[in-house]
Amino acid sequence: MKEKLIVALTGQSGVGKSSLANFFVSSGVPVVDCDEVAKEIHSDTDCQLQLCEAFGADILSEGVIDKQQLAKKAFSSPENLQKLTDITHPFIISKILADTDKYFENGNNIVVVDGAVIIGHDFEKYCDKFIVILCDRERQYERLIKRDGISLQQAQNRIGKQTKLEILINKADYLVYNNTTLEELKNQGEYILKSLKNL
Repeated sequence: MKEKLIVALTGQSGVGKSSLANFFVSSGVPVVDCDEVAKEIHSDTDCQLQLCEAFGADILSEGVIDKQQLAKKAFSSPENLQKLTDITHPFIISKILADTDKYFENGNNIVVVDGAVIIGHDFEKYCDKFIVILCDRERQYERLIKRDGISLQQAQNRIGKQTKLEILINKADYLVYNNTTLEELKNQGEYILKSLKNL
């Protein structure tokens, strides 16, 4: 096996990335969650300053970024979404790499990085392998509506602005279909883990 592997676990919102990430954690593989890292960097003063300059001081409430307010502004146009990415990604990448290094220093050979925005973005070049998870579109909408309490229209808009499926599929070393049971998802996870350990 290659000495150290950074494995991207990616896919659009609502496909079940967290469920597969949980499987990896329960199998002893550390997972860096990009959403968690993003929350952490929102506390970074430099990052907050840049976000306020770009989106207005009203996204900050008592020293904390108002996620909903920021999302409302960021998702309002492709330009704004790009602006958000340009500001936050250097902070996020730096923190993810620091986290993966820590796991490698602790003797782990594989670290999974779980995030929706990896392929086609700056962090892609740091990844050795790509796991892409997908599911039926209707199921994806259902999960997103239930999880985030949003309307069908909002779910469609959000997914429509994310990396296109063809791009994700073309980059994938492993494709995971999450249309049935959690058991089936775990089976696919076990197969991938075995394969990664044999590299």
